[in-house]
Order: sequence, then structure tokens, then C-alpha cells
Amino acid sequence: MSLRNALLGLLNYRPRTGYDLKKVFEDSIGFYWTVQISQIYNQLNKLEEKELIKSDIQLEGKRCTRKVYKITKDGKKAFLNWVHKFPKQLTEPIRSEFLMHITFSSKIKLDELIYEINRYKKEQEEMIEALKRVSQVVQNYKKSNQYSYANETFYWDLIIKKGFKNSRSNISWVHECLRLIDERKREEKDE
Repeated sequence: MSLRNALLGLLNYRPRTGYDLKKVFEDSIGFYWTVQISQIYNQLNKLEEKELIKSDIQLEGKRCTRKVYKITKDGKKAFLNWVHKFPKQLTEPIRSEFLMHITFSSKIKLDELIYEINRYKKEQEEMIEALKRVSQVVQNYKKSNQYSYANETFYWDLIIKKGFKNSRSNISWVHECLRLIDERKREEKDE
């Protein structure tokens, strides 16, 4: 997925500022696609150059202005084109420095490995808490029926469910690793 298509998708719902877009990423998409505000503005500029979006300066208060981005007809066409073309390879390639470290962990002490695996578990638990917050945001959208999100939330829920399953599966893997490491420690003690 490209940031370009994510921004077009979000602007397809309604016009937003760059800050609003960053907030939506943090509140919903952020658990599977992270982005910096500078990346958002960079991409918004490119989209505007290609006339896929346009911006309007709005006065807010006496001195403050804000730039609100809106998708154009060409932008909607480009977005819909992308949505209809799923990638050939649906499983994302994995690149995990953490797993690479575990691969070569014979060179460290088991207690150090236990510490790192527990740190990973904590990150997964924090992800579950973040997913709960995202799920609550989606529930609030369902209740408010704001900006025609009621239909969209069904699809958002599908992604949230995958996030929960991934993190819970990772925590289960951690417990299995810790059990196996504990067995290994006992075996080494008996030798």
C-alpha cells in the first residue's frame, strides 16, 4: 500500500487538513501503517501537483489559517482504480530484526534472551490496548453515523480483528518460547 492511496482513501470520505489526516492515522490505521506528519505533507503536495487533490485555505479565528485538502474527480478515479486491484502477493514479506537476533541468540545468555522476549510481549500487550482504543473509535463512528462511516466500519472491523489475532498469537508464541527456554535452562543446570 502506498501512502498516496491511503490519503486519497481518507480524503474520499471527506475533506481534511494534514493534521486531521495524521490524527486519523494515529486513531485508526496506525496499528498497521505508521506515518510521519512530514511524509503526509510531502505526499499531499505531490497529489496536489498531479491534480488528484486540491486545497483551500480557510480562515480560522482572526489570524489562523488552515489548508483543507479535498479529493478531485481524477483523484477519486485513481483511488477506485487502486482499490479494485489487489496485489498479486497478499502475504507481506517479513523483515524482523528481532527474529534475526533470536536466530543468533546462541551467542547471548538465556536470561538476556528472556528479557528481550518479555519486552516483545509487553509491546504486543500495548498493541492490544491500542487496538481497543481504535475499536472504540470505530464504535463511536458507528453510533454517530457521521460522514457515512457506518458502512465503512464493517471493513475497519475486519482489519482490527486481524490485529487482535496477530498480537494474541504473538503473545502465545512468547509463552511457548519462555517455556522452552526454561526447559533448556533446567537441562543445562542438570549437565
